[in-house]
Amino acid sequence: MPNIDISSQSGKDFSGDVLIVPVFSGRERHRLPLAISKVARQVMDESDFKADYLEIVPLHHPNGVKDCRWMLLVGLGAEEVVTHNKLRKAVGAAARHSLKKGWKKVGVISPSTSLLDHDEVQVAVLEGALLANYDFVTFKGKPEPKRFEMLEVFTNGDDTRKARRRLPQIEAGIVACHRVRDLSNTPAGDLYPEAFAEIAQKLAKQHKIGFEVMAPDELQKGGFNALLAVGQGSVKTPRMVKLEYKPKEKAKKHIVLVGKGVCFDSGGLSLKDASSMETMKHDMTGAAIVLATLVACAEAGAPVQVTGIMGLVENMPSGSSCKPGDVLRSRSGKTIEVLNTDAEGRLVLADLLHYASGMDADHVVDLATLTGACVIALGDGVSAIFGTDQKLVERLLDAGAATGEHLWQLPLVEEYQDSLKSQVADIKNITGHRRGGAITAALFLKDFVSHASWAHVDLGGSWSTTERDYRPQGATGEGPRWLLDWLMA
Repeated sequence: MPNIDISSQSGKDFSGDVLIVPVFSGRERHRLPLAISKVARQVMDESDFKADYLEIVPLHHPNGVKDCRWMLLVGLGAEEVVTHNKLRKAVGAAARHSLKKGWKKVGVISPSTSLLDHDEVQVAVLEGALLANYDFVTFKGKPEPKRFEMLEVFTNGDDTRKARRRLPQIEAGIVACHRVRDLSNTPAGDLYPEAFAEIAQKLAKQHKIGFEVMAPDELQKGGFNALLAVGQGSVKTPRMVKLEYKPKEKAKKHIVLVGKGVCFDSGGLSLKDASSMETMKHDMTGAAIVLATLVACAEAGAPVQVTGIMGLVENMPSGSSCKPGDVLRSRSGKTIEVLNTDAEGRLVLADLLHYASGMDADHVVDLATLTGACVIALGDGVSAIFGTDQKLVERLLDAGAATGEHLWQLPLVEEYQDSLKSQVADIKNITGHRRGGAITAALFLKDFVSHASWAHVDLGGSWSTTERDYRPQGATGEGPRWLLDWLMA
């Protein structure tokens, strides 16, 4: 994390590598500090810069800024349609440009607009720059990460006290986002179930979070047969990790977060094709979000008790693998006919959700890269949410909107449950057709939840095929920030 300052100064005296200047199109450019406005006006009058949304123009040794090497003008488009998320993305895009140039000392002008609360504008600008400040180089021959060392936000006279008070939560959320990116980007050869559990143990100890781990023998005794079946084809044996965060004062509520942690998904005997396996190291993102969120709660001092449950497995083909047609007796006692071993995440979650339902929590929320159908329906920038408690779903939707991480509610269509009926077991793990795949997967999970207030998040937005705004290609790190926003409320 760079050194951060939120200043009421205008930015014209900034001394550093680059000053990022968000600019509205049209007359709104004149709301900038005078010295900087002259520079922007000249560039715009010469038609080199129209301030279209996400348009970036670099200026070397600009006039009007004392000791700044570069200025980046970044377009916000028309002021009438500006949102906090557009600000976050525009600043993030400029920050990614700066990061690639190796610039270390970065300033950002917080734009002035009467349409948005100035405190929220400051937060959006800060978050955009910090979310962009990420470079995964762990496995490079000479790992030299490009990261900002200093970040200064200039507010041109606006009060900075509220934004400063929110800094601990903002920083905790950013660190959590980057932690999820790190974990999800790590190759499965390095991040397998036992290794993941060891990382969780180390972080739990560091942040005084309760930690328990179950190895295969304990899982078998506990009846986690569906989870064990997914991992039985791999030489890397499964683990279940339980984390426990408790606030210093009496907790307002108890929340249980459940994360799918398939450290690599080959599809098992229902083998994926080669191209589909290329990104399957990230199939543990749900568990990564749970771990990062628990740590963020400890760092930010969340007022609720949070239990995190991570089911860590590898889904591999071998002579000992679970076979299509096998029937598993889950922890709940319900039997599952496995018709496709590539529908494995729901088997892991079936046991975890039954376990979580008995914890006397106020809410249970699971997070999983569960279906390709979710990505087909919503793209790779939106996660689907389902739930049995509409108030809980709406609070999570609001948290996603506030943090700029898109969630979209899909229905639990009861009529679709019939397609999960099995002739030989209580339920089967696939329907046999492609229609409504995200919905039928959620209905499968619902069958193992006995808790009244439950939400399921299918993480369609956890992986990006291209770099865009503040999001690098690969793991986006979405999840902990909107969860923290909800848990801190």
